[in-house]
Amino acid sequence: MDGDLDAGSLTVALHQVLARVAARVEEITAAAGLALPQWLVLASLADRGDLAMGELVAGTGLNDSTLTRVVDRLASLGLVYRGVDPADRRRVRVSLSARGRALHGRIAPDVAAAERALVDDRDGDAVATFLAGLGRAGVRA
Repeated sequence: MDGDLDAGSLTVALHQVLARVAARVEEITAAAGLALPQWLVLASLADRGDLAMGELVAGTGLNDSTLTRVVDRLASLGLVYRGVDPADRRRVRVSLSARGRALHGRIAPDVAAAERALVDDRDGDAVATFLAGLGRAGVRA
């Protein structure tokens, strides 16, 4: 994908920006053995603590069936725990294990640096220009 964003369609431009950010973050997470959806779950849990599956759907943007597969995989890797919500036994809650918290702690600084680099426009990328324009319009990146 070249450096230019579609100037005629906000939807297309947003999709292009999302694809670029996701690709950059996925380079980092793949080096640690994680797919982007798995990183989204770890990051949400690290940020917000243990969550019900429905809260994770809202926090990650993943659909129910994808989230279930992602959480199953993370649990099999020992990165998260899954358990019954004591307040409502019909709900499943997910929390980071010590191993998941350590992995998040190793990857998070690199992800944050990559996100800052995109926003700071260190490479003259149109993504930063687009995000800066959103900021001027009152939308926080």
